[in-house]
Order: sequence, then structure tokens, then C-alpha cells
Amino acid sequence: MSDSENEQQRKVVLPQIIMNVYDTQYQVVRYVGQEILKWKLIAEPESWDWDVYWTDSGVHAEMLSKMKQHQKVNHFPGMYILARKNNLGKQLTKMRRRFPKEFKFFPYTWMLPSDSQDLREYMKGKGRDEILIVKPEASCQGRGIFLTKSLDFISPAERYVVQKYLGDPFLIDGLKFDFRIYVLVAGCDPLRIFIYTEGLARFATEKYMPPHPSNFDDLCMHLTNYAINKNNENFVFNEDVQRMDVGHKRSMSSVFEKLKQEGRDIDQLWMDIKQIIIKTLCSAQPFLKHQYTTSQPNNLMNNMCFEILGFDIILDNSFTPILLEINHSPSFTTDSPLDQYIKANLIEDTLVLMNVNREEKYRLIQEKHQEMQKRILTGRNIRMTQEDRKAIVEQYQLIRDAYEDEHLGGFEKIYPCDEEYETDYYTQFLNYASDIFEESTGTKKIQLPPSRKITGSPQKSIKHDAAKIYAQPLRVVVQSQQVQSRKTKQHTLLYKSMIQSQIQQEQRKIQIMMKQREQLQQKQKYIQ
Repeated sequence: MSDSENEQQRKVVLPQIIMNVYDTQYQVVRYVGQEILKWKLIAEPESWDWDVYWTDSGVHAEMLSKMKQHQKVNHFPGMYILARKNNLGKQLTKMRRRFPKEFKFFPYTWMLPSDSQDLREYMKGKGRDEILIVKPEASCQGRGIFLTKSLDFISPAERYVVQKYLGDPFLIDGLKFDFRIYVLVAGCDPLRIFIYTEGLARFATEKYMPPHPSNFDDLCMHLTNYAINKNNENFVFNEDVQRMDVGHKRSMSSVFEKLKQEGRDIDQLWMDIKQIIIKTLCSAQPFLKHQYTTSQPNNLMNNMCFEILGFDIILDNSFTPILLEINHSPSFTTDSPLDQYIKANLIEDTLVLMNVNREEKYRLIQEKHQEMQKRILTGRNIRMTQEDRKAIVEQYQLIRDAYEDEHLGGFEKIYPCDEEYETDYYTQFLNYASDIFEESTGTKKIQLPPSRKITGSPQKSIKHDAAKIYAQPLRVVVQSQQVQSRKTKQHTLLYKSMIQSQIQQEQRKIQIMMKQREQLQQKQKYIQ
């Protein structure tokens, strides 16, 4: 066989990427997949021949358990723990009982009818003059929401989420507004969280007045939901992507710039918002981890699910961010140039960051094929110790770090943190959330007393005291371009060396399998 023929055989035809868009109504998802990423799109509900399944609905654990290692879906099973108003309220209320200062970033919340008695006692006591905002448990886009000062208007048979209404919001041009901030959860075991540096600012269309029974029904004054305000005659649509600071829906960055020019500390605001996001996701991590690992126990790469969450953040009169709710399927409607620009870039950057490409698909398929071949030849499954498993998981995370650092697009990685003391700070929330999960499922382990008594005073820790550090207002730490460049080069070298090591390992595996196959063939000849 000639060298040219050998070279021809060595050429690999990389498989195409297939995206199933049967269960999404959003045209921008199809546009990004087909026109920007040049993938093949299918819309077949029963087909499993895809690499990315994009759905506007939630994902069940059963679906995840059937997926192959190279496939990805845009939701995590169990994300309803945060996406449903009642579950979010329950989860954050439990965390606030343990950490009252750290989890004061959301309004006092009651779930009806279960919390009816607590709410009545609150309204008879210190909340007698409070305004309540009442939301149907499973509503969206502002449907069914109303304000009240009396519990008589709340039906005891209906399921509601009731919150203390924020009566002193921060205003721009006399209008109430909030931010829709996009957050990518790229892994749940361990958590991998990214925040998109561009988002939306959504404005009410009626000048704000303090809530009074006479204006309770004016939802275009009290609510910032786009679905409600777009039908108001005062609503101004964005018509030019070059002017993202115009209209009742603007880019988040344009509002940040306006506030910065007015002397507001945007760096501190951004840091506070990131803290809210991380703490909230820490509260749900044990539940998400359980759902994921029981469905895909062997996916050590932690990369088969991803989710774009819409965090709705409002500012009070003291410029403090308050979490209103979380959307697990934020709207990707693009009825303005602003929407098209932000959402198309968001979806593209997400799919690139999740490393969906032909090379990675080919590598994962080959890796699975080689595992199966080895299982056939040896006749047994490979058992892995906990130490080996932990080492492989850590190696995979380093590989992901290296790739993600070079493919962030418009994202900023916020967890795991760069600094160890920051990670230590959030670990306390993860640990307590684990306690809550274990107690709710009856899986909490009994703590045995120590086998020996330790005497003497402990030595002072060299690490920073995270609790003291975070008790003070945080400031953004900006790395110099020189340090960042050096860090990127180190990650690149690390990534290349790891890939090269993997290739060498696979080559050795193939050589061993070939040798074993030859031995089997010789045994068969001998038997014949």
C-alpha cells in the first residue's frame, strides 16, 4: 500500500452537528443553529439522532438517563426548585433562617394556603400597614398578579405566592424598572456558573406613584413585565440596535452607563448581583446534583445539561438589588433589533462555551467505542475507586477551565471563584443546602463523636477569614491585562498537554486491544 493510500485512510471525516428544534417556538434558536453555527436542524419529536436538544419546556430525569455522552439538552432535571415561585420562596426562606444577613436579598414571602396563618399574624402585627403583591403559583408574564392590603381579597382555595411589595423602588425618569439578567448554569456537580455581561432593562409605562388602593389596578405602573407594558399606548419600541438606550426596553449596559454617569457605583452593584446569583444557585445545588447524578452517574465531565436562567432583579431606593423571580425558560422572542442582537449573541455564546463542535463529538464517540471494545475483549467492566473518580473529575474540570477561558464570548465566569477564600465563603451555603436536602429526603447521616479528644488551642489559619471579608462591602478586583494574558497562556498550554496525554493514552489502549485480539485469533486457530 502506498504512502498516499495510507494518508487517505488516516483522514477522518468528522460527523456533523445535529440540533433538534421540535420543541421550541423561538426562531432565533433556529437562526443561530442553522445560519451562524451551520448545524443541521431537525424537528422530530421521536428522533434521538441529535447532539443538542433545545426545548422550551422542562426536562425529566428519564430523558437525561437515555442520552449519550456527546448529547446535550438545554435544561437540568429539577430546575423547578428555583423556577417555580413557590419553590423559590420556600428554598430561600429556609436559607434566610440560617443566614439572615446573607439571604436578605429577596422580599418576605408566604406560600398560600400553607402559610396562611403566618401571613395573618404578620398582617395583624408589624405588617398591618404593608402592601402585598399576590402572584398565582404557576403564572408567568404578569398574568393574574394583583396588589392588596387585605387578605379578604385572597381566595383560601387558590394557591398563591404572596410577597411584601417593594414600595420604594429606585426610579429612572420617574419610571419603575428591573433588569433581566441571563445566567448560564454549565454544570451542577460541581456548580459552574456564568453571567452574561449584557441583558435587558424593562421599564413600566406609567409614572410611578406610591401604592394606594386607588391605583392598585394600574399594573403598567407597578409591574415591569414586557408582556403587560407593550400593550400600553405609551410604550416606545426599540427600532435601532445602534441606540440601545431608547425605549421602554433597553440594554442593561446602556442603563448601567447612565447610572454610572450619575455617580452610582456600578462595580459594587454588579458584584452584589453576582453574589445573589451564586447564593441562590448554591441553595438548589444538592437537589440538582441528585437529579443529575442518578440519571447520568458516569458523566464525569459534568456537561450534558446546561441552562440559561433569567434572573429578574429590581433596585430599591437605596440602590440595593432585590431578587424578584427566576425564569428557567426566559423569553427568546425577538420583536425588536435590541432583542435580536442580545438574544442571538447569548445563544451562540452559550453553545460555543458548552463545546458543541464536530471535533469534540468525534472524540467522545471514539472514547465510548473504545470503552465498549475493551469491555468486550476483557469481558468485565472497569471499576473505579473513589480516589480515581475524584482525580478524573478534577482533571476534566481543568480541561473545561482551559477551554472556557478562551471561549467566554460575552460571559463572565463567577463560580467556581478564582480566589480560594471566596469559594470557602460559598461552601457554607452549599453545606447547609445539603443538610436541608438530606433532611427532606431522609438521607441525612448520623454524625458520630470523634474517636479522640483534641486538646490545646488551634493554630491561627493562614487563610483569610472569609466571613469577615464578606461582612464588608465587596469591591471588584480587576486583574491587569498582563496577568490575564499569562493566565490564558498557562491554561492553553495545560489544555494542549492534557489533550496530548489523552491521545497517547488512547493510542496505548488501541495497541493493547490489537494485541489481545491477535491472541484471541491465535487461540481460535488452535482450537479449530
